[in-house]
Amino acid sequence: MGAKGAPFYRVVVAPSTAGRNGSFNEVIGTYNPTTQPKHLEIKNDRALHWLLNGAQPTETVAYLLKKVGVLDEYFGQRPKARKDFAYLDKTTAATSVSTAIDNEVTAKVAEAVAEEAVGEGA
Repeated sequence: MGAKGAPFYRVVVAPSTAGRNGSFNEVIGTYNPTTQPKHLEIKNDRALHWLLNGAQPTETVAYLLKKVGVLDEYFGQRPKARKDFAYLDKTTAATSVSTAIDNEVTAKVAEAVAEEAVGEGA
């Protein structure tokens, strides 16, 4: 949904055989990444219902469900299911802003230490 340059998404439950714009069972939420702050609204009870009945979220939807706390409730009821969502626990330098900032600060500290060592050695 949305328009060119202004995306707007619906979070839906659909059968795996349905196409991208095919039929779906239920709309369980919306996501608007262009507003500040980003608007994310998901019906927690319906999302949990579908997860408990075997629905498999895409990676993107899993991140959104984790953000609103639905996956934590799901893991509370089905602890063994956590292994299927192991990709949610992985962070890389590209996806972690704090890591990029930490690396920059660490590099500056290393530079300062190297300059001090050169200054003391002369």
